[in-house]
Amino acid sequence: MFAARFDPTKIVDSSQTNEEQEQKKTVIPLKRTRDVESESEEEDEHEDESEEQDKEETAKNEISEVSDSENESEPEVEDNTPIEDGDDDKHTLVMSRFHQTLSLQESIQKYDKTSENDSKITTNSDLQPSFDNADNVATHELEFIPQPDIVRADKTMKSAIEESHSTAWINTKKVYYDNTMIKQFDEYKDELTPNLLQNIQRNFSTNTFAIQTILLDNILHVLNRSMKLTKKNLTRRIGDLLINASTGSGKTLAYSIPIIQALSNRTVNRLRVLIIVPTKLLIQQVFDTLNKLVKGTGIIITTAKMDQSLREESRKLQQSEPDIFITTPGRLVDHLQLKSISLKNLKFLILDEADRLLNQSFQNWCSELMTTIDNDKLDHLPGNVVKMVFSATLSTDTQKLHDLHLYNPRLFLIDSVKLYNLPSTLQEFNITVPTAKSMYKPLLLLHLLPLLSSTAKVIVFVKSNEASLRLATLINIILQKKNMINNVSVNSFNSNNSRAQNRKLVTEFSETKTDQSHASILITTDIMSRGIDITNVTDIVNYDVPISSQQYVHRCGRTARAGASGNAYNYLVGRGEKKFWTQHVSNDISRDIHGFEPKFWSKPDNLDEDGDIDMEKSEKVEDNISVENYNSIMEISDSEDTLYKEALNDLKEMASTK
Repeated sequence: MFAARFDPTKIVDSSQTNEEQEQKKTVIPLKRTRDVESESEEEDEHEDESEEQDKEETAKNEISEVSDSENESEPEVEDNTPIEDGDDDKHTLVMSRFHQTLSLQESIQKYDKTSENDSKITTNSDLQPSFDNADNVATHELEFIPQPDIVRADKTMKSAIEESHSTAWINTKKVYYDNTMIKQFDEYKDELTPNLLQNIQRNFSTNTFAIQTILLDNILHVLNRSMKLTKKNLTRRIGDLLINASTGSGKTLAYSIPIIQALSNRTVNRLRVLIIVPTKLLIQQVFDTLNKLVKGTGIIITTAKMDQSLREESRKLQQSEPDIFITTPGRLVDHLQLKSISLKNLKFLILDEADRLLNQSFQNWCSELMTTIDNDKLDHLPGNVVKMVFSATLSTDTQKLHDLHLYNPRLFLIDSVKLYNLPSTLQEFNITVPTAKSMYKPLLLLHLLPLLSSTAKVIVFVKSNEASLRLATLINIILQKKNMINNVSVNSFNSNNSRAQNRKLVTEFSETKTDQSHASILITTDIMSRGIDITNVTDIVNYDVPISSQQYVHRCGRTARAGASGNAYNYLVGRGEKKFWTQHVSNDISRDIHGFEPKFWSKPDNLDEDGDIDMEKSEKVEDNISVENYNSIMEISDSEDTLYKEALNDLKEMASTK
């Protein structure tokens, strides 16, 4: 009635005889099914008698193997019989190891209980679970793998690292100078025209700065001699100049004097000088300097006015070609594409703040400029334009400078083994802030104000536009709660403001009179760290630590300019920022031997058990003053803490309503 159920363990082959099928019925292949099937197929293909005999012998062997495996798979039966030579090695080895593992686990547990203090372990040589006739193996405690010694930089390595900073200029002629190289401009009366000398002494100074002295000594004589003999090889006789000078050292006047001297005898106005600066604010600053020098000469100076349309500016440049054109890289490329200017008569190319310019890639301005010069100039030989490259932190990236196609360059740098230099009149103060008090940094900034002059002009540098806006708003809220809003003015200069707003802030900050009992604070980012010349900036505050020594030099360069004194206050939170400033910022900076060393205002080590200054442990009065200043900055009363938290809540409400 019902069909027979299919048994997958039984193999049915119609081509075989009944006797063979009877034998196959007794075979139950479990792990050897594939081998049986393959062998049954081979038997169908071969029908001779000799192969039939081999087949029968193979079947008998497999029957015995399967029966053995069935007996071993039963849990009640333990197989302790030795392995016979005729068994399949692959199958029996797996099963024997399995039983071996079970036996070893039981034996090890018994052995651990009976010999806990024994440090020797025995194993059976024939891989049996018994511990009889075992070899003794000595053991030992775990030890660290030996590591190579730490390689520390010795004096030789350190000197090699310092020398590597100047490897970019290994094939460049170097001209060294120092801050003592000061002359009177009257010593150049035979090299400068009377009108130019008079404008310098009337509007600037009667004495030179060091960078001005070294440039005038190396350029003026060659320039005047070439102008008298022949102008054909003027640019090649001078060559290209790379000038590394600290901020506020008079770089603008240093390159303005030679180019005005070269244009003093020109008869027709042609574009002979192109000055490129990184920001719009620098355009007006350079223009003011040049405008004071060209009085009475008729030299035409034109600037790129960003508030004017490009088409209108291009039309004016084509109608009246200037002698000197001051622009930014992006605007320059626009005029080159519109053919607003021709570089056919170009003699001088000035790059102010060159390291920042070369890091910018506005419309690939550098290659566009070099290509236009090659196309417009009738003289296609190298050295057809004098290139003057100025920066306080001149780049050592030779690839970027290679794009300028320099000809016979000379590198002017101060006599120092370090990368950068700071003015000798700058005093640095490092204020170490405990990590626990970092949340009170705005209050700690306000605590610094009583230590400054009542008429101080302070620029505070932070890390971002958001931080600038937030800090300025928060400080104004705190000042208003303290009824000090009339004593201090706090503003934020950032890229979120319009050009007109930023220009107004700079003008108001620059024109603040020092005879009024009113401190002025301008909170900004690194947008103001380069090239902007604001007079009488008394103090710089690095509220957020700069990310590099290069950035630190430019920030500090906003004060102590042109021989004036200035202070730089650095807030260093925790040991991390202090270590970073010491190893990665201060280590790259050279300070004048006659200048100031940085001072640390930190938690003093000369305190007694009550926290008061122990005069016996204090060797210098100056240390006591530093301790008092530090304590006055770090001390926060309960009332101030409450007021500060209220100001933070007001700031949150103002942010939520916008």
